[in-house]
Amino acid sequence: MTIELTEDEFEEQFQEVNEEKLQWDTSDELDVVRKFDARVSHGWRRDISLRESIWLRVDRHQLTDRLIINCPEQGCRNVRLSFTISGQGQIAIASKPNETIVPIIGGKYSLRSNGLHPRDTGNHSDAQLYSFLQIEIPPSVLCSFVASPEGELPKYLRHLVRPLSQEVYQRTGDAQPAMITVLQQILRCPYQGLIKRAYLESKVIELMALMLDHEVVIQQGKAKKNALKPEQIERIYYAREILLRDLNNPPSLEELARQAGLNDFLLKKGFRQAFGMTVFGELRSHRLDLAKQLLAEQDMTVSEVAQRVGYADLRAFARAFKHKFGTNPKEYQKACR
Repeated sequence: MTIELTEDEFEEQFQEVNEEKLQWDTSDELDVVRKFDARVSHGWRRDISLRESIWLRVDRHQLTDRLIINCPEQGCRNVRLSFTISGQGQIAIASKPNETIVPIIGGKYSLRSNGLHPRDTGNHSDAQLYSFLQIEIPPSVLCSFVASPEGELPKYLRHLVRPLSQEVYQRTGDAQPAMITVLQQILRCPYQGLIKRAYLESKVIELMALMLDHEVVIQQGKAKKNALKPEQIERIYYAREILLRDLNNPPSLEELARQAGLNDFLLKKGFRQAFGMTVFGELRSHRLDLAKQLLAEQDMTVSEVAQRVGYADLRAFARAFKHKFGTNPKEYQKACR
């Protein structure tokens, strides 16, 4: 069975919860916990309003059935950063000229500017526990952190602040290790009261700083993309083809460069520009994506899948899989059966 709701219906289904029972900070009126309607999901949502209109939300729940949420076109006044800690699904955004698909997968994050957000449809699976962390920050506060004395944003961050009539900028990416560390610190905040608020605000700002730094790197890479000659780009894609031919015995960096007709520098630079990651980061990502497909579709043990995609150490495979997808291979396989 599938549950289908409008955005308003989804927001209206939340109910009050006994915060003392959950051991939340009952002294903070700006730290609000609500529970999901059990007909929709089992779990809770926590909203914390911080200083300077910075807003933090944490969701943790298990859907009763597959859930579809239809959201209308709407103006978004804040810049939003969302992390999927665990969960599975996707959001289809009716962006022009083509529909944009935003994956909901553990280990991914989504960055969205302010502006006009097209209508979208969220398709959420009931196979896994959902755990999200979301931050919203007004453009004025963002500018106060990184703008020049004249109020101008750096060149590679200007796209994050735009008029409400302009369609939002949106990008997904893999959460970096430093981001994951701060996420866990927020989720495990040991304080209450004023100390809690100061701690959470500092961690939210740190997380935003890490994201902005990553965004600058990505935008600079896009700006330099055309610096490679067409024949060099062709060789980079050929190098990727060679790299992924034999997942159990990939070539060394030097051998890969030689076979593709590139030097080491161009190979590494080209992979970052073309695929947004290192040579062996691309290999690891492909291995794990293939492993996920095999676990879902093939009658293979976790150990067989690990060996198939080039992992000799089962524990190393499980760690890498959980880091990327937010769940261990065995749990994912059970959820797919």
